[in-house]
Amino acid sequence: MLSRKRIFGYKAVAMASIGIAVLGFLVWGQPHVCCRHFAVFGVDLFPVSYLVAVPSGIKVFNWTATLYKGSITFSTPMLYAFGFIGLFTMGGLTGLFVAALGIDVHVTDTYFIIAHFHYIMVGER
Repeated sequence: MLSRKRIFGYKAVAMASIGIAVLGFLVWGQPHVCCRHFAVFGVDLFPVSYLVAVPSGIKVFNWTATLYKGSITFSTPMLYAFGFIGLFTMGGLTGLFVAALGIDVHVTDTYFIIAHFHYIMVGER
């Protein structure tokens, strides 16, 4: 709306939102709450953590495509939307690191996990 265009791929964005909700619920259901991450407990759901990146990438692509050749105004809500896209992308990138067992073992119980959580959750309010 802020780019004066219809959302590019609206149905894909809607389905990606449902996909993120379902896969995110499965990832969150793993016992990594309370400052522990799932690699420590030996839960073998790493592919689910990687699969969350697919609908997230679809959403970021469609948001960016909506801005392409749009009449963009740099109002406060639009600047917030730009910041959201950046934070969402950063959260997705840190999620790929967290999903990799070789890195996750070393960053478990560190601020990296807390930062990943906050990057993801800030925009989801």
